[in-house]
This record gives sequence, C-alpha cells and structure tokens, in this order.
Amino acid sequence: MDIPGILAGSLISTGKFLLTIIPVFVAGVILAQLFVELGWIDKLSWLARPLMRLGHLHPECAGSFVVAVVSPTAGHSMLARYHRENRIGRSELIISAIMNALPGYIAQGRSVLPVTMPLIGIFGLIYYGLVLLADLIKTLILLAIGRLVLPRPEGADLSPRTASRPQRPTASQALANSLKDARKIIPRTLRTLIPFAWAAFVLIGFGVFDYLARHLEALVPYFPVPQVALPIIAARLISPIGAYTIAGGLMSEGMLGGGDIVAALLVGTLLSTLPNVRYLVPYYFGIFGAVTGTQLVIVSTVMRVLVFGGMVGAVFLVR
Repeated sequence: MDIPGILAGSLISTGKFLLTIIPVFVAGVILAQLFVELGWIDKLSWLARPLMRLGHLHPECAGSFVVAVVSPTAGHSMLARYHRENRIGRSELIISAIMNALPGYIAQGRSVLPVTMPLIGIFGLIYYGLVLLADLIKTLILLAIGRLVLPRPEGADLSPRTASRPQRPTASQALANSLKDARKIIPRTLRTLIPFAWAAFVLIGFGVFDYLARHLEALVPYFPVPQVALPIIAARLISPIGAYTIAGGLMSEGMLGGGDIVAALLVGTLLSTLPNVRYLVPYYFGIFGAVTGTQLVIVSTVMRVLVFGGMVGAVFLVR
C-alpha cells in the first residue's frame, strides 16, 4: 500500500473539497449575518416559527431554517453560534440541524429535476417528490420528539439581539457589522473543518468507504427489484447522476418501467446512506466539533435509514 501516495492524494482531495465549500460557506455566513442585521431573517422566519413552536424549539432556530434554503452551511453555522452563546441547548441544536436538511433538499430541486426529468420523465419528479416526502416525515418525527422531550421555550419570538436594537442600521452599517461577525465565525469553523476534512479523505484514500459500498452491494439482491435494475442501485452508491443516466438508458430501451426505476432509485438512496457518511463527517465535525458532530452523524444516519427504509417498504407494497 502506497501510504505516502494516499496521504498526498488526500491532501489534494481535501484542497478540492475546501475550494468547493469554503467560498460558498464564507458567502453564506456573510449574507446570513447581513440578513440578520437588516432584519430580513426575522421577517422571513415567521414562516418556520409554527414548526419551531410545534417542536418546542427556540424561535431563533426558525432563522437558521430559512437561511438553510440558500446555504445549509450558513444555517448550521448560526445554530453552532447560538449553542456557543447558550441560547439553545444541544438537543435543540441536533434536532434543528437535522431539520435543516429539508430546505436543502427543496433547494436541490434546481439541480436534480433538470437532470432526472429529461432522462426518466415524470418518474424523475415522482422520485424527487418521494425523497422530499421522506425528509418531511423525518422532520415531523423530530418535531414530535422535540415536543415530548423539550420544555416549551419562554420569551418573545424576537432574538435578544434584534429586540434590543432601537432601530435598523443603514445598509453600510449592516454590511460592516456582518463582516465583523463573520470574521469571528469563519476562522473558528475553518480551524475544525480543515483537519476533519483531511482525516475523512485519508479514510477515503485507504478505501474504508469503498469497503462499505462493496459490502452494501451484497444486499441488493435481497430487495424485490428486477435483476436488470441492479446497475441503477450499484451506480447510486457512487454517483446519483450515474444512476439517473443508467435508469434513463434502461427506460428508453424498454427494459424497465417507471415504477421499477423509482423503486430502484429509492433502494439506491437507502443503501447510499452509510457511504455518504464520508461527506457528513467533515461537514458536521467541522461546524459543530467532534462531540456534537458525532451525535449528529449517528442520529442523522439512523433517522435516514429508518425513514427511507419505511419509504422503500411502502413503495414495494403498493407496486
């Protein structure tokens, strides 16, 4: 095994990953802080506040939920800051952070549907809708858990920072304040994000996640899908776009119907949960730290397996 080569390759992969995520993260944090300064988050967060009340979550979690539509990373950074400032507890943070995946999935429609619709037609929309439904169910389960285990939050719906400000700042003042706040948030996050990202890519280089994927492929024959659909599932473990492309080819040749394609894509989505931990580890660890990040990875993975497992079972029952 070429350990020096693996370590060097992991550095290159880490660099590419960071070049992809850091500019979006920095822009998202600055925009989120600017929106807070201008009061826009407070104006928009009323849309999500009924959900927060349902789950006994702090009203400020609604702001991170709204921001996650534009940038899930910025939304998570808001939650991490609220937790450091003792404005929300760890249980609230975990529930809210996993819930923030829902607006992220909604936003993904901009990239998923333009690929799936030309390839598999209306069944691409059905698949995307079922994925959204599964995440909505996961969100409702989390809200129910929050309502059971969390006390009802007290106080006004406005954050202390917003409520204590007598008037809104000007645009230039808001930009200056947002840049000042971002200079505190961004370095703190990068100090944990960079080493954890490198560690994750080292594990990838040593084949840990490929090993998991190969063993997951052994489970594919146990799902009631046609044999010809197995390449879709196997490809979904590696690349969603690859799975959509294979599905489109099989459908165009008349080898698979739309129902079988949707079922195969859902099975692939379910089985891709564990390999996808490779992305969750540097992401959650980098933003929330090792302890909270570990809890988030475990809870998120378990919830995804349970909900998508139920979704796959329901699809097979109605087929």
